[in-house]
Amino acid sequence: MLDALRGRNLRARITQPIDEYWDRRLGIRTFGYHPGSGKQGDREWYLHYTPTSYLNIFSVLKAAGLNRDDVFTDLGCGLGRVVFAASWAGARRATGVELIPSLAEGAEENRRNSRLRDRDIAFFPRNALEHSLAETSMVYIFHSFGSEILAEVMAKARAERRAAGATHPLRIVYMNPVCEHVLADCDWLRPVKSLPPRKQRLSQTSRYETSIWETRP
Repeated sequence: MLDALRGRNLRARITQPIDEYWDRRLGIRTFGYHPGSGKQGDREWYLHYTPTSYLNIFSVLKAAGLNRDDVFTDLGCGLGRVVFAASWAGARRATGVELIPSLAEGAEENRRNSRLRDRDIAFFPRNALEHSLAETSMVYIFHSFGSEILAEVMAKARAERRAAGATHPLRIVYMNPVCEHVLADCDWLRPVKSLPPRKQRLSQTSRYETSIWETRP
């Protein structure tokens, strides 16, 4: 097993055995790191990339009520871990949007090699503001960009849904909700749940609070 892990984020994969198990089960490689850019508070600020633990992901997707009718979108998907988890958990369509070319290319390579490659999974190498959420029923956001861009993403999503005549509700899963005040300022959204960080054994990954929001009736 050590030979198989050598040179592929060895330390992280040994200290996070559950995540290593799920990567192997799904036939993907989602361990990694990419530095952030800009200064926090700037419009063009982006958080560094490290993957969230699978146990956290599955827990929040269940709490948000992910089901087989859902079109799921992860904004800032990295190497695609959350997208594959959502597909495995039953989403009808699972998509990821990633601005950083190397991460977007890695996510697409994972899709081609994954045991889920026959499912409806897609990755888009673009800015979150360039991606339409008109058909999305559940959007996942880790705190990967600042409040200004988040506000623009939410305003664009509302406008697109109105233009498309969307009637399905939109749920927003916001992990590490640093800019939650942006969602609170959207009068078309309402808070549904606030989840504390999930306790984990056999893992040294960071744990985060998650808030869940949805469109008002």
